Amino acid sequence: MKAPVLLVVLGAATLALAVWQWDMALSGFTAWLTLHPVAGALAYVTLLAASVVLMPFSSLPLLPLATSVFGVALTALLSAFGWWLGCLVAFLLARRGRPLLERFTSLQAIDRLEARVPPDIGFGAIVLLRMVLPVDLVSFALGLLKQLPFGRYALASFLGILPFSFVWSYAGGELGAGHFLSFAAALGAMAVCALVLRQTLLNRRNTD
Repeated sequence: MKAPVLLVVLGAATLALAVWQWDMALSGFTAWLTLHPVAGALAYVTLLAASVVLMPFSSLPLLPLATSVFGVALTALLSAFGWWLGCLVAFLLARRGRPLLERFTSLQAIDRLEARVPPDIGFGAIVLLRMVLPVDLVSFALGLLKQLPFGRYALASFLGILPFSFVWSYAGGELGAGHFLSFAAALGAMAVCALVLRQTLLNRRNTD
């Protein structure tokens, strides 16, 4: 019995130490952001752009931290700009450097999505895709469509990213403040909107 108990105690101590170190790191990063808001905003935008290009990396855990420093409105704008920059880079990587891209990430999910996207996709459909599907997958998949103009993609992507940037920033702020009910309500409303928009997109494809 002593060995399992010892393992449990060591595991709990390790977890507590990791949580303590994580809290200390976040506290230090928050203090740095507060003292250097311009550099912090640039770092935040850079991290969000990187999260789109480097698909396994998610930037969503940064939202509560950002809203505590920048507020919901500014965080939403910074998030939209960061995600938008990332989606532009991902689009250009997919269009010009697929062989290089395959060295760093699996393209199976992108290939499946590309097969379901019509080559002559329109402006409104890109906006809907931005609201319904993950930013990274859509960016790479659309970059593989050779007939899609970059200007149309860039503008439609920004318009599609902007609404959920505000929703995610609000939800992150509520989570950071410990308002779990309003956090869940925001995510639920966004999920309902995503389902409605997805059905709208499917209906549009079926009528075309």
